[in-house]
Formats: sequence, C-alpha cells, structure tokens
Amino acid sequence: MNKLILIYILVIGTILLCGCTCHFPEKVERYISKHNILNDQGKGELDLREVLDIDYDTMYVFCSFTPLNGVQNIIGIKDYGDSEDPYTALIASDSGMCRIIFIKNNSVVYEDDYYKYRLSLQFETFRKIKGNGIFDGQSISVYGYISTKHHFTVSRGSDDEYIMK
Repeated sequence: MNKLILIYILVIGTILLCGCTCHFPEKVERYISKHNILNDQGKGELDLREVLDIDYDTMYVFCSFTPLNGVQNIIGIKDYGDSEDPYTALIASDSGMCRIIFIKNNSVVYEDDYYKYRLSLQFETFRKIKGNGIFDGQSISVYGYISTKHHFTVSRGSDDEYIMK
C-alpha cells in the first residue's frame, strides 16, 4: 500500500513539474536560443505571436501597484482580474513586477507577470495610454503601455542578456 502511495505522489509530482509553464521572458529567451535568430551583430527579429503561440490584437503592460479598476477601464474588460473588489485591488503586489496582457477580440488570450530575467522588454518605447480608475474611494489617473505590433527587434546586451523593442 505504501508503495502505491509513493508511486502516486511521484507521478503527480512529475506531472506538476512538467506541466509548469514558464514566464513570458523565459519563453522569449528560449525561442531566441532555439531558433538562433540573432545575426553576427547580435540583432534579430521575432514575431511574438509565434513565440507565445497565441494570436493577439493588442499587448498592454502595466507596472505594479496599478489599480485593477483602472486596468479594467483601459483594456475595456470590466470583469478582468480575480479580485472580489477591483476598487481596492492592485494589478500586482511586487514592486519589481509588471503585468503583460494580450487581447484578441476584446478577450484576454494570454497574461503573465513580467520580471526582468535575461530579457529586458523596452515597453517604455510603446505608446503610453492613460485612463481613470477608482482606488480606495479616490478617483485617480492610471497609466499603462500599449502595442499593436507583433514583430519586435531583439539585440544581445551584455552577459547574455537580450533587449527587445
């Protein structure tokens, strides 16, 4: 009986480990390495739809501590997020994190937390978008970044880091 339980736990553990998805920057980094897209000068192009295996219209990036209600207003999806009260929730709680949201036909098709790994996404070069939100009963301005393009330039930085614009 104990052997069956041990085998069951090992199988479940293996499934969980193999089934874990990696984050956005890791997917881009793996794609760059696997497809060897950088030329002799350390520059290349990639189609983010191919990298992430999704089709999207618009990519949004929101810095941490952005009120969830403001994000909902900017992306136009009122039920986005898993908070019971979007008027008191933030998009993220870690100051070193951003949230990336991909939209297709007014639906979220992919979202992920973005921490800088070896990939530096230069989202500050995207168009800045402003909206309004309510947080803790106060009306506030909310900002994010938006991109409707699918093709990005990647270049090698120092120490095996990549810069994506």
